[in-house]
Amino acid sequence: MTLTPLSTPNCQRKLRIARDEAGVPHVFAESHHDALYGLGYMHATDRITQIMFARAVSAGRASELIADKEELRETDRFFRRIGLHRNHQREVGLLRSHIREQIAHYAVGVNDGAAAVGQSWPMWATGFESEPWDPVSVLLIGNLLSFGGLAVSQLENERIVVELIQSGASEEALREMFEGRLDHVDFELIRKVPSLPRMSDEALEVLADLPRLAGSNAWAVAPSRTASGGAMLCSDPHLEINRLPAIWYEAVLDWGDDYVMGATLPGCPLVAVGRTSKLAWGVTYMKGDTIDIFVEDCRRSPTGEWQYRRGADTWMNFEVREETLGRKGGAEAETMTVLENPQGTLDADPLTPGYQFSLAWSGTAPGSGAAIGSWLDVIASPDVTTAMEVAEQCPQPTLCWVFADVEGNIGMQGNGRFPARRPGATGLGPLAAWDEANHWNGFLGPEYLPSIYNPECGFVATANEEQPEVDGVRVTSQTLPDYRKRRIVEQLTYAGEVTVEEMQTLQYDLVSLQARELLPYLLPHVADKSIVQRLENWNQDYSPDSYEAVLFQRLYRNTLLEIFGQAEGLGRRRVLYVASRVGFSSMVIAAVDRILKKDESLWWKGRNKGELIRAAADKLKLEVEKPWSEVNNFHFTDRFFGGISVGRLLGFESRPYPMPGNFSTIFQGHVLQTAKRSSTFAPSYHFIADMATSEAWSNLPGGPSESRFSAFYKSDVARWFEGAYKQLIKEELPPT
Repeated sequence: MTLTPLSTPNCQRKLRIARDEAGVPHVFAESHHDALYGLGYMHATDRITQIMFARAVSAGRASELIADKEELRETDRFFRRIGLHRNHQREVGLLRSHIREQIAHYAVGVNDGAAAVGQSWPMWATGFESEPWDPVSVLLIGNLLSFGGLAVSQLENERIVVELIQSGASEEALREMFEGRLDHVDFELIRKVPSLPRMSDEALEVLADLPRLAGSNAWAVAPSRTASGGAMLCSDPHLEINRLPAIWYEAVLDWGDDYVMGATLPGCPLVAVGRTSKLAWGVTYMKGDTIDIFVEDCRRSPTGEWQYRRGADTWMNFEVREETLGRKGGAEAETMTVLENPQGTLDADPLTPGYQFSLAWSGTAPGSGAAIGSWLDVIASPDVTTAMEVAEQCPQPTLCWVFADVEGNIGMQGNGRFPARRPGATGLGPLAAWDEANHWNGFLGPEYLPSIYNPECGFVATANEEQPEVDGVRVTSQTLPDYRKRRIVEQLTYAGEVTVEEMQTLQYDLVSLQARELLPYLLPHVADKSIVQRLENWNQDYSPDSYEAVLFQRLYRNTLLEIFGQAEGLGRRRVLYVASRVGFSSMVIAAVDRILKKDESLWWKGRNKGELIRAAADKLKLEVEKPWSEVNNFHFTDRFFGGISVGRLLGFESRPYPMPGNFSTIFQGHVLQTAKRSSTFAPSYHFIADMATSEAWSNLPGGPSESRFSAFYKSDVARWFEGAYKQLIKEELPPT
């Protein structure tokens, strides 16, 4: 590996920085603090626009600092209402001293790097005026990961449940769909509440740009099952990948006593996926439920204040918070009134007395900012046992951490601050806030978190599957598909002593267990024998050149429309929205897949299931045959200049690329349609570490730089498409 030293103007620490052939920065420092300073310096050097714009979004100041656009005003209202910006000074004060020191050194590095870089082109074009980076900025970026990306996905699924109830769908059928998760829900009450306000597709696109691990794979293999005799860690977080620059920023930090390499989050000194000399780790989103929607009964007091009811007839005043939203360009600022109480924040301003939805999130409780300390302490952990203890205490977001260490240990540990709800309440459907039995009773203890250490099978794996109940309590309230998890387990179970190359191949596996398991329930009812023969001979592989992948997807979509798309069911438009468009819900897909395997269901009561599937298959002849590459494709766009004519002319939008896989394959290649563009959901980083060595192997859909005109803007894209990996290794920088 060849390292090219970098010039580091305005660097105030004794360190050296070089790039490898892929542009990945290697920071050589004398101390861990100086290494974090160097990371901050390089985040500012390569990603100044990304971190400054992301902080503005998290603080609810995007329309004030970036552009006075309606979608930015909408996201500002969203973040201001939940109050992400309010408690960070408190949270910084609650951090342990060694964590405050680490993020302070990092923030100084960001500021020194920003001073050297100056304004980027997008910052100049928008008239953006940057402000100094500080520990509060670090927590704001961390909250984008915790709430802006992950908790929002839980909230969107809970809103889908509310919409389904309010749409008039059969109560009994919905209870069947979510099998026990809505037993505590009063359907009639929810149907009396004004509909929840939905974010526009344009605002959802802004949120899609934020870092989140909403779908991911991670597994670790014990030394007894590897060819090298060392434990092995494999991890690939999934998120939107078609917007450049890439969300993650690879780096190698070397401070003499140790090193860390992997995917960092610009604006924050955390390493989401990585390794040191002693430990390797990856994470997946547990999809744990830390958000609840409540129903409040509201009225005006005789003196005009808004009040909420407790019990039969006790009325109390809401706390009133005024938020002022600035607007770029001198437009008049917008004032927003937020009503809240100890149970949560009203989701919208009440227009008339009556019922209103409110939102509660455990991430607003004191101590939530300690999450950054967990990420930093994992880097310092000497072994899996210590790392699992650290991860267990991480308050947010809800993750499953997978570990492997140099001594050959492996493990998986869940984390999260989960509300202790009343018995029988899952959190998926709204409850009446005036009944105090429905209020949270603190948080669950660590005994409810999933935890595995050195299992007999010789591996641990997780891929956003449902977690098992503990004493009747669920930490995941959604119905969740486990196709990817079971495919990983299937392949590891029958593998011999695995190699790095075999694990690279597994990260690119395109076989769908969903298709394999549903075809026996669909094909007996298909009249066209040629379709039956083709799908029986298909290997359920979602390669770009597969025509059968398209054929199955169309049969599946048509079947959902026939069975669930009737007016008194989910409705045709809603089926399309949650099955193939930006509103895609793995929760709903998992539920309908389970129902499709039943002989009898309320969803086809009075109708013949076989005839419905036959009708779905008959409609296939009306569509033109296409390979998967023509159905599932995307183009890269620049986060800052994509979608405008000058952006296309200057190469800020790429040619179309085929996307392999679908939501149910290990390589989760998912393309969804929004109002104006395609959105993707796919592996945002591939990482493999063999603990018998000091190296790692990786690729990502992007590169280190945010500049379209840099050689390192898309330096890893070809590797990502080809399934090729580059080596990350602790190198010695040649003496100057």
